[in-house]
Amino acid sequence: MLSTFIYQVVSARYLAPADFGLLAAFFVIVNTAAIGSSSLQNAIVVKTAEELAYGPTTPGRRRSWPVEAVLIGCGGGLAVALAAPWLATQLDTSAGVVLAAATTIPLGFLLADAVGRLQGSGKVVAAVWTSTAVQVARVLFLLAAMVVGFGLAGAIGAVVASTIVVLIGALLAARHSRRPVGRVLGISGVSIVVLTTAFAWLTNADVIYVRAGTPEDIAGAYASAAVLVKVGMLIPSTLSLYLLPRFVRNRHDPRLRKVGTAVVLAISLATSLAMAAFFALFGPQVVNLLFGSDYVTASQILVPLTFAYLPWVASQGMLISLTSSASRVGAVVLVLATIVQFIAFPMVLPDLGALMTAIGAMGAFVFASFLTIDVVAMRRKSDRRPADVA
Repeated sequence: MLSTFIYQVVSARYLAPADFGLLAAFFVIVNTAAIGSSSLQNAIVVKTAEELAYGPTTPGRRRSWPVEAVLIGCGGGLAVALAAPWLATQLDTSAGVVLAAATTIPLGFLLADAVGRLQGSGKVVAAVWTSTAVQVARVLFLLAAMVVGFGLAGAIGAVVASTIVVLIGALLAARHSRRPVGRVLGISGVSIVVLTTAFAWLTNADVIYVRAGTPEDIAGAYASAAVLVKVGMLIPSTLSLYLLPRFVRNRHDPRLRKVGTAVVLAISLATSLAMAAFFALFGPQVVNLLFGSDYVTASQILVPLTFAYLPWVASQGMLISLTSSASRVGAVVLVLATIVQFIAFPMVLPDLGALMTAIGAMGAFVFASFLTIDVVAMRRKSDRRPADVA
């Protein structure tokens, strides 16, 4: 997180405003593709941990190369490259920036495959350090580009180069981690992809809706506040790296799953409440320090936006359990929430107060649904255990 923040600050100070806008367009493509690679990574984690704990569900030979990562990554990169002229127009950037972003897509999917196998095999420390190394290397390459004076090309090249270097290291670290025998993107895998992708969209699309439905200065203030508020969502995301394989291995033990979920919820909610208290006391100073005196609106909405995202932070904690069981009902809930968001957000904008109310209400609905799904699933497993023992 710190490395990502440093990269953004250093590049903003190093590049001219016009070039930083081009870099922002580059990251729109990169971050969108990252949602897909993250969903594939979660599917690989669950499948790998599942086969290590319970054995392959289907007979077959273990594959020697990452089929899904190669096909989806290369397909996605090719699609972006072919659409470069159109995307350049839509994002108000150059085709060269779009093509550079396209090169990162297959690299990102291959990295997701390697990190997913490490994580699913229980080598969580290696997975965490690999994910961290991408961001740290990005900053180091950016600093080198600044020394040479490469400008925007150096900032973009830092992203590509860091991904390549860390990918090589990840492949070496994961060379002894077995690939799953069964298909990663079967019915369960697709459910995990929907869970990850839909949740990522639901918790990030507000900035896009606000940008489209409010004046530019309001949209900028909201985006800056959202960046600070969503730091709280990194807590359950980080815990997922450690706990997702354990949830898979203990999916038939309701007691352990209940304890794990309670711990994640307690840590996540406590962190968010602490952030809300901090922002209430020091929000204006933080916004002024990071973004400048023109972002008064950001400091005004910081605390209410934190509370609006409180149920989403709790939902992300519950998402670990639902992902481990590839919950299809959970996936349906998120798809329905995405449809509601598509209808509701444009209706309430440009009223930011109404938008934050809608965010909180949708988050409460998703959290209540997730909690109900998880409780019902654990009760069913508890009811089966005596019969299994007998």
